[in-house]
Amino acid sequence: FALINPVIKDFSKKKIVMEEGCLSIPGVFGDVSRPEKIQFSALGLNGKAIEAEADGLLARVIQHEIDHLNGILIIDKIKKYTKGEEFVK
Repeated sequence: FALINPVIKDFSKKKIVMEEGCLSIPGVFGDVSRPEKIQFSALGLNGKAIEAEADGLLARVIQHEIDHLNGILIIDKIKKYTKGEEFVK
């Protein structure tokens, strides 16, 4: 689904560390800490406002993609590389 101009309105204090990768940097993976749950707003393709909550993998994906919109890549957030660190040095 598409989210136009998404904004995270609130997020949980609890964070979860999971391995992430990114198609923008093939072969690079690492542990990234992100809030477990988020509340966000955006516009849908029909132009209607969306207000929703997400948790788990969906919350992580939305945060990852919003990072892209803000010029942030996973290499800026990786706490520990699990694969491909040599590609970014």
